[in-house]
Amino acid sequence: MIKFLFSFPQWLRVLFSLLYLAIIAKLSLMPADEVPQIELFAGFDKVVHGCMYFGLTALACWTFHSEERRIRILYIVLFSAGFGLLMEFSQLEMQAGRAFEWTDELSNAVGALLGAGVYAWIAGVYRKKRGREED
Repeated sequence: MIKFLFSFPQWLRVLFSLLYLAIIAKLSLMPADEVPQIELFAGFDKVVHGCMYFGLTALACWTFHSEERRIRILYIVLFSAGFGLLMEFSQLEMQAGRAFEWTDELSNAVGALLGAGVYAWIAGVYRKKRGREED
């Protein structure tokens, strides 16, 4: 399965990442009355924020072949957290019933860090497995 994921062509990786980024922007900038209100437990929206930025970071790491140069992972985490901050400030400026929340940005950053960590782990497993196959 891991080998399959790393076999995708670059153009498809870029397409997936850009679509995912557009979905996050759309969800982040929707007026408050259009946002689905799902509250399974207290703080559920923070889990959603974390999951969205987990996915964004993991996809971006995959797109930019971060397994080849680990410094890219840091840049991608910074980009993801920065994009989350931009979305929070945009919500503040739009005045469409949405508000800037530091806890949302913290959830975005934690999700980005976890996404990078999981990606690095998966890429490490793939690299080791590929190394064994070449021996």
